[in-house]
Amino acid sequence: YDAPVQFVEIMGTYQRDRRYFAGGGPLVDGGNYTHESARLERFEENMGSKALIGFPEYAARMKYNKDNGGLATEDNPNGYPANMNLFASCQLNTVMCCFTDDSNGDGFNANGDDTTDVCRHDLHDSPQSNHIKRGWSVFPGTETPTHCRGFTWKDGEEELLGNMMYDISYRTTINKGYLKGIPGAPMCGCVEHMPTVETAQCRTATKTGDIQFTFTNDGVKVSASNTADITYKDCDNRDLKGQFVANNQGDETKIATMDDHLAGFGVCTNEDYLSETELYLRERVSVRYHNVDPAVWSDIVVGEGIYFQPRDLDFKVADDRFRQMIDAGCKDSDDNDRHCIIRRVCDSCTSEPHRDIYYKRLTALPPPSTESGGVNLLRLFMSYWNNKPANDMAAGDFALYSTYDDALEGTNAWTY
Repeated sequence: YDAPVQFVEIMGTYQRDRRYFAGGGPLVDGGNYTHESARLERFEENMGSKALIGFPEYAARMKYNKDNGGLATEDNPNGYPANMNLFASCQLNTVMCCFTDDSNGDGFNANGDDTTDVCRHDLHDSPQSNHIKRGWSVFPGTETPTHCRGFTWKDGEEELLGNMMYDISYRTTINKGYLKGIPGAPMCGCVEHMPTVETAQCRTATKTGDIQFTFTNDGVKVSASNTADITYKDCDNRDLKGQFVANNQGDETKIATMDDHLAGFGVCTNEDYLSETELYLRERVSVRYHNVDPAVWSDIVVGEGIYFQPRDLDFKVADDRFRQMIDAGCKDSDDNDRHCIIRRVCDSCTSEPHRDIYYKRLTALPPPSTESGGVNLLRLFMSYWNNKPANDMAAGDFALYSTYDDALEGTNAWTY
């Protein structure tokens, strides 16, 4: 039986901790840092290095973790906060915080704290912080200086996890003034939930002597406190990935997994690292954004979202231009005239076959909307798709294909 200081006692409420770990809340963006940090400063002075601190767990999270996605069980009703569930999502035994604001202290450089390049973040990894179901953030080129620090441990070395968590989070904030996380990501969490960065500083905690526990029984309840001599310092290997490798010698699979989180110095600036096979929708769909060859295709005629291109304000003018492009004198392989092929790209479409479609007109275009029974063809493609008038695939007005080559040759057409 033991009685560590509960992590919630540092700032007083679960909500303050929850919002801080997510990169917000009164301490981070409340507008009065001096006032909000006073409680934290008192804790650091009186107990920060003088007590055993428990890893963050909260009664408010116990039912949530049990009811959502198997994050807890009857036998293990843990109350770990979002992105720090040691039971369900911290298999690499590594926790990290990343800070992008050093304006409340002397600064990263003055403190001798290295900054790191930020590569990317899979938003799907931290939905409880960013409230986004899926997507990617990518950080090419130069971004705000960012300092990341964390700790890693071997199985059986869990006694001081709470102290190490305090050291890389609240203690770093109160002693160095570091705040704010990487956009779209939590400020602190198990590395599985954090952005991919090049490097991070490794921190650890040690104790001198035994931990002394004091229990008081007032006849109604038993209360407990403890005293300890805790020292915070850099790891033997100051690089977090280096220390992780040292802790997991012989487990090459586990070591390789860490590359997805701590990429290594200089990797983020390597163009191959942010290539088509690595970027955006990696491991979720087979293709990313399409590169449209300007030698084959016109500029975007009209588009929405990432392909935003407004039409002409006059819908008739826009439709006339669209029709002229379709009737621009394209030839088939036998040098016969044909309608030019329309390519429709939708990278965000859930169905993979619908992300890149080739429309090949087989009959004459329907008349424009200015004529009786006519249609605004551009509007038909953008907003009001239907099979009338004269736009019926079953009747042979057009065919759809999944590749340009198939469209040219008339092979592997979609079936109605």
